[in-house]
Amino acid sequence: MAVVYPDQFLGVPRVAADAAEVVVLPLPFEKTVSYGTGTWRAPRAIIDASCQIELFDEETEVDFSEGPLICTARAVLSDTEERPEEYLRRVREYVSSFRGRFVLALGGEHTVTYGVAMGLLASPRSSTIVHIDAHGDLLESLDGERWAHGTVMKRMVDEGCHLIQIGVRSLSRQEHEFIRANDRVSTYLAHDLDSRWHEMAERLGALTGEVYLSIDVDGLDPSVVPSTGTPQPGGLGWRQVIDIIRRVSGSTRSRLVGADVVELVASPHPPGCDIVVARLAAKILAFWARGHA
Repeated sequence: MAVVYPDQFLGVPRVAADAAEVVVLPLPFEKTVSYGTGTWRAPRAIIDASCQIELFDEETEVDFSEGPLICTARAVLSDTEERPEEYLRRVREYVSSFRGRFVLALGGEHTVTYGVAMGLLASPRSSTIVHIDAHGDLLESLDGERWAHGTVMKRMVDEGCHLIQIGVRSLSRQEHEFIRANDRVSTYLAHDLDSRWHEMAERLGALTGEVYLSIDVDGLDPSVVPSTGTPQPGGLGWRQVIDIIRRVSGSTRSRLVGADVVELVASPHPPGCDIVVARLAAKILAFWARGHA
């Protein structure tokens, strides 16, 4: 029987960050959630559940017992008095030391995406964020705060990033008008995604430069992942999300530099959805590894 290392994603042996190909980064940050709480417990729950996943991925034929080399980094914890923008600055500085490696961040609330992506992207204006979510997250402010889970993609666009959103089905009028007026934002709404899937797939295949993938688990239908702070009906199915991951990982014209999985509310009585989201995170690494080989 193989030895399981419980503090390591997938239970694989510990590898130092400077020797790793992949860095898994726990970000148990939760300060601006609007409804259901508990995302701060998700990174630990995902890592625990990942130790129950087979190391061989049958779809990509990647065997994690053979590689890539994975370092599960120390969690970036938040001080109770620390403002979100201060936390994000620390995350950005920490993540910048991992450039050249693939970083998979485990949230935590969606706000953490800004710190991770900005720490990894060498040139935001020539980079693309691929964003799976039920919500637009394009508000200028939320409850008077510029830095919040509902504003994170607006902050990314402010930095000059191109943004492709998939599965959105909850928008304010302000966000709707912003999308229509901004040529850096392409939003594939859930209600017409079937008719636009081919268009969206071609767009992903044509990406160039650095790409960052951000998956809010409420982008999936609640029948797949109900345990999230603000679930919305009519979301993506499992195979649809896997197809998106496959496309952004397999392009020869662009380079996927990192990803995050956020907004899981961990189950107080595992397994809940913890193992489903751990499997999703493992799929990201498997497809990245296949495309990177």
